[in-house]
Amino acid sequence: WPSISPDGSKIVFEYRREIQFSNVDIYVINVDGSGLTRLTNDTAMDQYPKWAPDGSKILFISGRDGNSEIYAMNPDGSGQTNLSNNPGSDSMAYWSPDGTKIIFNSRRDGNEEVYVMNADGSGQLNLSNNPAMDHIADQAWSPDGSRIAFTSEREGNNDIFVVNVDGSM
Repeated sequence: WPSISPDGSKIVFEYRREIQFSNVDIYVINVDGSGLTRLTNDTAMDQYPKWAPDGSKILFISGRDGNSEIYAMNPDGSGQTNLSNNPGSDSMAYWSPDGTKIIFNSRRDGNEEVYVMNADGSGQLNLSNNPAMDHIADQAWSPDGSRIAFTSEREGNNDIFVVNVDGSM
């Protein structure tokens, strides 16, 4: 799960240095292969890192709180902060094009739903709000950040839907 920094100088990625699958951490390296640095060091899995569009933060998923949560940290690994902070499992988070919002999958409502929140974790909103399985993938944001594409099984098949960032269709 590599992610190249916006300025093209670094790559952040998850890496399992030990045999145990539960010990996955986030590392950063210069694009020339020098300067390998471990950013997280937790016994739980830290994975799926993504650079913020302006390069100021790295988003990642961590199981360190007993369930899957969305975290952000500074590019040097400092300031690791739980953004989603919910007892339900949260996963697959992506920055909006301008870096002010984050979309993510969550199981906090009993099934997988699509949520959006501000970059600081505030304003969490269920966008899909349906008893069917709904989920996002990479490149779900429209270029202007106003709409989000997601897949849903709500009509019996795995179809694509589009929602406005405020939750309106």
